[in-house]
Amino acid sequence: MTTEERIKQLEEEIRTTPYHKATEHHIGRLRARIAQLKDQQFALSLSKGNSGGGGYAVRQSGDASIALVGPPSVGKSTLINQLTNAQSKIGGFDFTTLSVIPGMMEFNQARFLIFDIPGIIEGASQGKGRGKEVLSVARSVDLLLIMLDAKKQNETEKIKKELYQFGLRLDEKPPLVEIKKTSRGSVKVITTTSLTKVSLETVKALAKEFRLSNSEITIREDIDLNRLIDAFMGNRVYLPYLVIVNKADLLRGKTSSPDNVFFISAKDKTGLNELKQAIWQKLNLIRVYLKPRSKEVDRTKPLITTKGTSLKQILDKLPLTNEEVKKAKIYGPGAKFEGQEVSFNFTPLDETIVSFF
Repeated sequence: MTTEERIKQLEEEIRTTPYHKATEHHIGRLRARIAQLKDQQFALSLSKGNSGGGGYAVRQSGDASIALVGPPSVGKSTLINQLTNAQSKIGGFDFTTLSVIPGMMEFNQARFLIFDIPGIIEGASQGKGRGKEVLSVARSVDLLLIMLDAKKQNETEKIKKELYQFGLRLDEKPPLVEIKKTSRGSVKVITTTSLTKVSLETVKALAKEFRLSNSEITIREDIDLNRLIDAFMGNRVYLPYLVIVNKADLLRGKTSSPDNVFFISAKDKTGLNELKQAIWQKLNLIRVYLKPRSKEVDRTKPLITTKGTSLKQILDKLPLTNEEVKKAKIYGPGAKFEGQEVSFNFTPLDETIVSFF
């Protein structure tokens, strides 16, 4: 029996098994087996593709990386050429882009590496249209931009489904689950909140399915079965995303949109500034300016980091040793007064000036 046949057999067993408390742990184990088989299937197909030199390898640089994904012929190449210095081939037919095209976008003194990747079609997560190689690029970035044609906005859920099947979790936080393998003691489950969506029996059954017969599992959320399986798989990728609707000029002013959706015209360059600002905000980025002692601040080269980063974390990234720095002063946004001395636990705001000494 092939892996694909085994997956279909397990899916059929799930469909024909009534779901209730008595069968919950059994269905959980079946779904865990499917997840593992799909993971093995992906690894095998990707290795076969790479053996012929057909994989996509990308080099990371800049302050953040972005993947531009969507169906073929929605204007991805046009958009990346407008946003960056890329020279992606543009055409009016499907699959114009046959390789990964990188381009560098600059905004708010930060540099964003954007990848234009071949169009994603339905079934990409199973390998159609070399989808697995394409989606492997999406797993390595900091933000996903899902781009659609104005006349096909209903394809959003199809794209998100392919990404989900490939292990990408959009705008989700990782499960609050800690799994420790132990040398003995069977499966011990510790919960800090009530579990209303799965039973302790199901948790223990999944642990055994993942060969963790001796383990300690700490759960800090009212987790459901899908997120519990994700926690055991341990290879899911959690990414923020935005949806871009291109060719908005065809909608005749009908551009009201929910959160996360931006209407643009890549050809006419409309909506691009708003998109850049949304990218900045979605990545939760700030600029921190470093001021050498007794010198003027250099505002041309900020340190790009995320909101909530402490001065201690910033200091650890600098080419200094902690022994060289004893104090920190701040100026501008976040400071009660210019030159306020703060602890290394302080978290700067956008455009805060910091002086270490």
